[in-house]
Amino acid sequence: MKSHLLSLILFVLLGALLPAQSTPRETLTQLFDGMRSGDSTGMGALFHPGASLNSVAVDSAGRTVVNEGSITGWLSGLHQADAGILDEQLHYTEIRTDGRLATAWTPYTFVLNGEIHHCGTNAFQLVHDQDRWRIVNIMDTRKTTGCTLPSTTPVEQQLKDLATNWHAAAASADLDAFFGAMTPDAIYIGTDPGEHWTREEFYAFAKPYFDAGKAWEFTATERHVFYDPDAKVAYWDELLDTWMGPCRGTAVVKRDQKGEWKIAHYTLSMTVPNERVEAVMEAINE
Repeated sequence: MKSHLLSLILFVLLGALLPAQSTPRETLTQLFDGMRSGDSTGMGALFHPGASLNSVAVDSAGRTVVNEGSITGWLSGLHQADAGILDEQLHYTEIRTDGRLATAWTPYTFVLNGEIHHCGTNAFQLVHDQDRWRIVNIMDTRKTTGCTLPSTTPVEQQLKDLATNWHAAAASADLDAFFGAMTPDAIYIGTDPGEHWTREEFYAFAKPYFDAGKAWEFTATERHVFYDPDAKVAYWDELLDTWMGPCRGTAVVKRDQKGEWKIAHYTLSMTVPNERVEAVMEAINE
């Protein structure tokens, strides 16, 4: 009882040292900045007095295990760390809010003393309390394999590079690179009414052309990218120079578990000048 009361007093006192956070993102930014600087001063106020810390793991029998941590213990360990020792780098931060409730999804890579230590995802729940957003719960996952550092390339450039490299892979008949840029459940829609393909169906259609070294060469002459840097989904549209003449392509892309963008849906359509529509309609009807 006494320890619980002391914790409450500590949270209140530390709260006076911090300015109010106007957004959940500011609370999380302050949390990770404090971790990197090794300065836990006032960080207790970022947490609701009843906050909890849990980690999801799998035991040797393949069963899910939820390990309970301690916020005060975590802050104590942080206080003992030198600046720069602990660096949790986020791949992106997706936040959703409804009134005084917010959730944040933050895939991360944890760097310990300059070396990748582990990676996973944090799931935060926050509430708006006493004029600031406070963390109510942190649930995380942790693994030590397949960990990569977040890309330093701006999201818009990542998407443009994905589109350019994808078309270049077709032009050079690089089958692995082309289909490796697509999600496993990707859909490709071609110009023919029957060309509504799953990734596997499109692979079967395209493989003979790639194997023969004669795929197709599409070059973008115009491209518009639409994205939220902290969201999992983005899209673009582009005007293409192709063997069929000018075509329009539209793509929906999603982040994978590593935070890398993959093409989930692509539609290719031929462009028809307004003054030629009737002639095209006649040709189709024939």
